[in-house]
Amino acid sequence: MSFREYVSKAGGFQKLFKALRQQGIKVEDRINEAFSKDYPLFAKIGYKVEELDSGIARLSFPMTEMIMRTGGIVHGGIIMYSLDTTMGLAVMTLNPGIDQYTVELKTNFLEPLKDGPFQVKGKVVRIGRHTAVAEGEVVDINGRVCSKALGTWFLLNSI
Repeated sequence: MSFREYVSKAGGFQKLFKALRQQGIKVEDRINEAFSKDYPLFAKIGYKVEELDSGIARLSFPMTEMIMRTGGIVHGGIIMYSLDTTMGLAVMTLNPGIDQYTVELKTNFLEPLKDGPFQVKGKVVRIGRHTAVAEGEVVDINGRVCSKALGTWFLLNSI
């Protein structure tokens, strides 16, 4: 069963996460399994969900040649995908619905991303009935904030 099917069957993101926790299943492990299976780019980059809680998410990923651009730094598209995924997961933890879409994502690239592994943090700033706003950042192994982002998600109650 795909992640999308699990969410639909459970009746929404929040209900799925609550049911998993009640069964003693670590939500982060289940998300890692489902996303690695359903989203090939997630697996190929080597993302790992480290933390998923109410309004927050944290992922990690290694530095590999596959995600580099000229100059030996992480490609900006990978950085944005990392932020979109992490911030989106943070939104999912508070989304009572069964789907969501990124409406807007603004990213500032502050430092070249070259010293991995990397941590990506996402936090919900505000959630309403139809939209959510989250902020995120990518940090290198030295604790340097290399990218900051702010995004908006449209929340869906049904498909």
